[in-house]
Amino acid sequence: MALFKCCFYSKYLAYETNVNVIIPGDSAWGEEEQDERYKVLYLLHGRGDNHESWGQNSQIAFFAKEHRIAVVMPAAEESFYVDSVAGKRYFSYLTDELPKYIRKYFPLSDKPEDTFIAGLSMGGYGTLKIGLTYPERFAAIGIFSAAVRPDQMPDFHDNDKDRQILRDNLNRTIGEGELRDEDNPYYLLRKWIREGTKLPEIYQYIGTEDFLYGMNQDFRKFLQENHIDAAYEEWTGIHDWRFWNVAVEKFLNQIAK
Repeated sequence: MALFKCCFYSKYLAYETNVNVIIPGDSAWGEEEQDERYKVLYLLHGRGDNHESWGQNSQIAFFAKEHRIAVVMPAAEESFYVDSVAGKRYFSYLTDELPKYIRKYFPLSDKPEDTFIAGLSMGGYGTLKIGLTYPERFAAIGIFSAAVRPDQMPDFHDNDKDRQILRDNLNRTIGEGELRDEDNPYYLLRKWIREGTKLPEIYQYIGTEDFLYGMNQDFRKFLQENHIDAAYEEWTGIHDWRFWNVAVEKFLNQIAK
């Protein structure tokens, strides 16, 4: 297993950004592996985290080696993975520029059946935004404690200052009021249902004590009512790394089948 820490200039962001890449073999292009193209998981962090967070707080490196899958962990600041109303183009960067960069330097498959995306909290929303905008690119998507509708986030902060910081962040990214149609997972799903488009497999995990439990129940109900086949699991847990470490292992075990 090898961990690569990359920093490169993004034309969409107009500054240097970071991405960590786990390759399950001994190197990026080892002689014994030069003909192998790895399956790849794009793994998205939550609000307040960065490209280092999954590696520091979970056993993702062990899981990647065990399942022989590459893992791409980009930095996305507090972007909610959208092209923000303030001008930062994280969605364009993540869906266009980053995959090209990663495939240029690492032996990753570009086949949809070998490509997966998952994330926690804000990254769970980002997973829905990306995976449901380009369903043809992914075999499966995993949402862990997902902020399915960031415009409807429950008030979970203890003080007014933190609440205002979150609100200002949301206003700069998704805008004030309701989500734009292109950023709304419900809108995207309804669109593909009308068109009869094949969707990636959806895996949804949520802790029963998580402050986003209600939001995830609403999303689960929507999937059921629209006959969208999705794997759902809940267990005792809150919005923390203990839960997400279990969730990402479950997801990798499922897609390995």
